[in-house]
Amino acid sequence: MIRNLLAKDEGKTLEFKENCRSLCGIVRTAVAFANMAGGSIVIGLRDKTKDVVGLPDPLAEEERLASAFADNITPLLVPDIQIHSWRDRELIVVTVPHSVGPYYIRSEGPESGVYIRLDSTNRRAGQEIIAEIKLLARNIFFDEQPCMEINSEAIDFRAASEFFSQVSRKLPRSKQRSLGLLVNYSGREFPSRGAILLFGKKRKTIFPDAIIRCARFRGKDTHI
Repeated sequence: MIRNLLAKDEGKTLEFKENCRSLCGIVRTAVAFANMAGGSIVIGLRDKTKDVVGLPDPLAEEERLASAFADNITPLLVPDIQIHSWRDRELIVVTVPHSVGPYYIRSEGPESGVYIRLDSTNRRAGQEIIAEIKLLARNIFFDEQPCMEINSEAIDFRAASEFFSQVSRKLPRSKQRSLGLLVNYSGREFPSRGAILLFGKKRKTIFPDAIIRCARFRGKDTHI
């Protein structure tokens, strides 16, 4: 485990700390990891050079970390804290899961204390990001939300129909609704954000910074 972590560089899901003197920074990183994709904090090595310096009293540091997480993060976040030996030195690895948030620093409050991870840095989340995290907590995803500033004419249904015809499927209005291409909101139908991203006539104008990533399952089970 340690060997694999040391082979990587700091980034969206990994941070190195020389020691636990800056507990506030470690807590902030845990919050950012929890709000995004989870991650690991390795304590006991220099973040620039990755020189392993170790911790003189890892058991005491483990207790300090557990207390800091419990006392300073809302809702309750319980990262996995483990002590590992590496070449006669002791390190601590804090594994933070991604979970339903938003998590925030208690002393800073739910409006200012929410942090997210961007590359290898922690950033305070704006209100728009906090709103998105709250929607995810309710299992409402970005692509399922209605795009209310435009109407269904913004979708290229011809392109969508041709796409589905490749697998011998038709795309009637009922199917457009069941697939989530059209979403009902306050008695009116709007194209979903996902429909715009996939089949929008001006999707690059509406979502100029969007990135679509796809994955497929290997074989017949759900292991990628």
